[in-house]
Amino acid sequence: MEDIIKSIMLEYEKSSFLIDLIKHESGYKFVKITQKIYESKITNELNINPTILTDLISVLEQFKNEIENISQQNSLSYFSDQRQKSIIDRYLKGVTIEDLALQFDCSVEIINQILYNKGIKIVDNKMPKKYRKSNYTQKKRF
Repeated sequence: MEDIIKSIMLEYEKSSFLIDLIKHESGYKFVKITQKIYESKITNELNINPTILTDLISVLEQFKNEIENISQQNSLSYFSDQRQKSIIDRYLKGVTIEDLALQFDCSVEIINQILYNKGIKIVDNKMPKKYRKSNYTQKKRF
């Protein structure tokens, strides 16, 4: 039996990645990456031994540094750190998740996942009825 300790989902235009930190019944932990490709309905799964994570991250960082000339069109196909920061800033200023989804041309679920991944609690931003101005009666003073 495997227990999921933590999960993070990365949503992109053509696929999504579910990255899980798993605790195996033996007590050892490992990383499990599941990729779902939307167009072909294919799901790929990769289990990564924790002893190779450092080497794997190092190689991926080297490749990332070599791929510096990404076109603007390709950069819009995912939520960069800057776009995620913009979403978070607007959410914390009171913009609803539905409005953010419209502004960034994505689904409400993607906005929710970005906020969750950044550790931001999702709350209802509507004012409680007891504090709404319409419930107060104001007396005119002369």
